[in-house]
Amino acid sequence: MRAAATGTAPAASPGTLPAGHRVAGARSRARELALVPPVRAGAPRAPFVVLLGGLLTAGLGGLLFLHTSLAEDSFRLHDLTTRSAVLAGREQALEQEVAVAASPERLAARAEALGMVRSENPAFIRLSDGSVLGKPKPGVAPPPPSPAPTSSPEPSQAPSAGSTHQEGTPSSTGEPGR
Repeated sequence: MRAAATGTAPAASPGTLPAGHRVAGARSRARELALVPPVRAGAPRAPFVVLLGGLLTAGLGGLLFLHTSLAEDSFRLHDLTTRSAVLAGREQALEQEVAVAASPERLAARAEALGMVRSENPAFIRLSDGSVLGKPKPGVAPPPPSPAPTSSPEPSQAPSAGSTHQEGTPSSTGEPGR
């Protein structure tokens, strides 16, 4: 081709044909004699880049979702731990109230307030066979206290004028009369 550009014709070598006289089989023979196979066009890169971008986006989205759910569970765990501590304190306070209310002194005072009397000779029931151990005797109630004699106040001991309360008049303490 350089020879054509300079205007001189290439010298013909023995055994070669001039440029105008080509043989039909020469082209096929040139393909067979090629040292390197022809380079194929590369695979298109766009689908690979889109696939790689999609995988990265899905991975980052998955990590974001995982991190968000772990943070939410962490907050829930903190709230439940706090609530458990409050409930444990409340349970302990209630157990103390029950222990105080179940003390023998408290039970005896409540029983006496209800009018029960203490028995000096109690009996016990054996649950295994239902037998009664001991001879029960009923408790004896103490005699009721006698009421103190009430006497009417003497005229010389009449209440003072400042201590009488009449309806509609304020008392000395500033509260309205009842």
